Amino acid sequence: MRVIDKNKKLTGKELFKTGINLFFNTCFIIAVMIIFLLVKCGGIKETAAFIGATAKRTIFVFFSVFVLTVVNFFYFLSQNREVFKKRKFITMIYGVMGLSMAFCYLFGEINVYLRPISLCALLILILKDKRTAVYINCVFTLLMLLTDVLCSSFGGDGNYVLISLILSFSVGMFSVFMIDGEGSRGKVLAMGFIVSIPVVIASVVIEFTTQIDKLLFPVLYALGSGVLATALMTITLPIFEVSFGALTNFRLTELTDHKSRLIKELSLSAPGTFSHTIIVAMLAEACGNAIGENPLLVRACAYYHDMGKLKNPEMFTENQTGKNPHDALSPELSTDIIRSHARDGADLIRKRRLPEAFADAAEQHHGTLPIRYFYMKASKFTDGKLSLENFSYYGPKPQNKINAIIMICDACEAKVRTVSNRTHENVDKAVKEIIEERMDMDQFNECDITFQELDVIRNTITNTLSGVYHDRVKYPKLKSGGRR
Repeated sequence: MRVIDKNKKLTGKELFKTGINLFFNTCFIIAVMIIFLLVKCGGIKETAAFIGATAKRTIFVFFSVFVLTVVNFFYFLSQNREVFKKRKFITMIYGVMGLSMAFCYLFGEINVYLRPISLCALLILILKDKRTAVYINCVFTLLMLLTDVLCSSFGGDGNYVLISLILSFSVGMFSVFMIDGEGSRGKVLAMGFIVSIPVVIASVVIEFTTQIDKLLFPVLYALGSGVLATALMTITLPIFEVSFGALTNFRLTELTDHKSRLIKELSLSAPGTFSHTIIVAMLAEACGNAIGENPLLVRACAYYHDMGKLKNPEMFTENQTGKNPHDALSPELSTDIIRSHARDGADLIRKRRLPEAFADAAEQHHGTLPIRYFYMKASKFTDGKLSLENFSYYGPKPQNKINAIIMICDACEAKVRTVSNRTHENVDKAVKEIIEERMDMDQFNECDITFQELDVIRNTITNTLSGVYHDRVKYPKLKSGGRR
């Protein structure tokens, strides 16, 4: 099995393109700041005059923004090299920060406590992960500080800037650790009241010297800040999901709903495949969770792995109720039909503009395995030696752990169905044979799955399938005494 070097040296071209991407995104942030100044000053001439009058401060602010960009470059280089190959992720991050700055500026004009300062952290948490959200919240806090410094001569003072700094950092962090990004969008929206707690406390502490009737409004604004942030997050999140192909837990949940278009079509047109898919998805989710993969993503990929069977559902055993169409076909033609379902599924998923991860699962879940039944059938009609490659799937082999899991679960579910005495030992033996067979055929050579993880997957599948296909009590027959 291939070992992935996460510290693999990046090419100069990748470094250069990422640097250019960061530069243009930094220019976008500066443009946002300039728009704030234009609105504040009331026109281009007034803005130019203001910048001229505060040249040193303005230069310091813009220079600091570029310094943050350099810091971001080295952070991604050391902690998340994936972005050097998927640079749209950087654009998404800066888009979130720019949008969050705009909303904070807009509502901050009403009252500083009303700023939806947790919006940036919440969006990054859901679009990416907690670790990235913590880091980006720090960057966003500094950007808001620089924005306040730049515009501080307009209705603000040192205390205003300090309050903004403390609240931006603390509330963002609080949001990251209080909201897990799971469950329904409505649940996250309700969490807005909890997110507001630090702002409410800060407003009371800072404004405690004011009269009670004047204290009420800051507290209400503070209470509304968290709700506003989660509401804006719920509204804007689909934009980033669609624009950047981000697979959030919300979107994965929606895509695996049995009422979603393609899954509903599968349940109606290929009910046998649909039943098989449900069990495979359950197995894959358990395996993903056991080895630390995103269980929702694994489950979603499993739901879509056999969509190619929609093209000719009657050609697959699980959907046949009578005559087998393959009895009238040559082994070669049958092989082409069967193995094409992997590519057909990937094509269908891409045509429906579903996540690329689903298409990869459909294309890779059989790797380059041979279709033994038709190979053996063809061998009976020829004296010469047949090429096993002509009776094998096109591939590619699984490129990641998720598709390796689906490959194993797909085969195990089908094989265990054929085991007559499904004791724990017999199920474990069948699962072990499936995994060892794929290892012998080098199906895991192109992904970073380990022997230890394969052992965990084997135990997980065995325990789950033993529960699914457990023995039932045989009920005694009762003779009816007739109606009274």
